[in-house]
This record gives sequence, C-alpha cells and structure tokens, in this order.
Amino acid sequence: GTKVRLLDINTPELDHKGGKSEPYAREAAEKLRQLVDEKYVTIEMGPKRHDRYGRTLGHVYLPDGGWVNGTLIRDGYAHVYTFADNAHYPNDLLAYETQAREARKGLWVLDRWTVRRAGDCCARGDIGTYKLVEGRVLAAATVKDKGRERVYLNFGSDWRTDFSVFVDKRDLKWFRKAGIKDIGQYYRGRDVRVRGYLQPVNGVLVRVTHPAQIEIVK
Repeated sequence: GTKVRLLDINTPELDHKGGKSEPYAREAAEKLRQLVDEKYVTIEMGPKRHDRYGRTLGHVYLPDGGWVNGTLIRDGYAHVYTFADNAHYPNDLLAYETQAREARKGLWVLDRWTVRRAGDCCARGDIGTYKLVEGRVLAAATVKDKGRERVYLNFGSDWRTDFSVFVDKRDLKWFRKAGIKDIGQYYRGRDVRVRGYLQPVNGVLVRVTHPAQIEIVK
C-alpha cells in the first residue's frame, strides 16, 4: 500500500529514542487509526509529492469531507510543522492549533508544549528541542560572515545573551514569495510566535526558513 506522511503537521513520536514513545504519541496514533481505519480516503498531494523515504506527502480527506490533518491539530493530537517548499495550508492549521492550545487540548497540557517567552528563554533542557517562543522583535540586522549573509531578528537588548532568530539569504525567497520584501522592516516592533529548534548559540537561536515559522500574535 501507499505510505502517507501527513503534510504540515507532526505528532509525538512512537518508539522515539531507545524504544520510548514521546508523551501523547499513543493517543495520537489511536486517534489517527479511528479516523482512517477501513475507510477510502482522498489524498491531496503537496507541491512536493514525496519525501526522502518515498512516502507520499499530502492532506488526507475522509468520505464525508473531514480533513484528517486539520482534525488532529484541532483536537490537540499534533502541532503544526511545515517546510519551506511544502507549506500548503499553514494559516488554517495555525488557527486550529491556537484553538487547541488555548483550550489546553491533548498535548497542549504538557510542559513540553508550553509556549516559552523570549524574555527568559529557555531552560537547559529545552535546547535541541522544537519549541514555540513568543516575544517582541526589538531589532533586526543583516550580517555577512565568511561569505554567508543572514538576517537576524533580536528579541532582547543583547544578542550575545538573548533570544534571536536568523534567516539565511538563500531562504529569503520564501518571504518574498509571501510578499515580505524586507524582513527586518516587516517584523520589527511586532509581537510574534516563533517555532523551531532551539540552538545554544550566543543566547538561544532559532533558524527560520519560511514565513509559517513566524506568526504575528494578534
């Protein structure tokens, strides 16, 4: 049969490291089974149709029109996880995720998924993990180093110790495609929610590759 990787979302991993499942992984797997088991489904493929493992990438729809990807996000079984070349319905999914998080559904009751604050980000145990971080962009700078060019968004007064994000020059095309010509000008002074892997660089750093990783907080 066809193996499908549900696009734009991620659930906790079963048998993740050392055979241990991440919290809420089994509940998410059971919910997915209940949704699709013994049903004919329609797969809407993304711009990129397969991943490196040969799995089909897409959004799955049930015979009654139910959207499996959206249901898992809305009910708190998954979080939004997009890629630059394959972000298909990020706005709809981000709205569902916000509803689930505010209602503390599913995985959103876990400390693992508590939104971190840029002002005091982050605990040692958070480093290397995928997190959501909220704060206000105070400054932006374009830096050239060893032939590389990056745009940095800084959330504190000292980039050496505070939370920051960066965008490589090669990834700026995804922002331009979304109508964001000048990242610094667009985000400076705005309250945002960033998602990505926390790196122990200077303070804490997140690499952002596309606009869906930075939500404007209303």
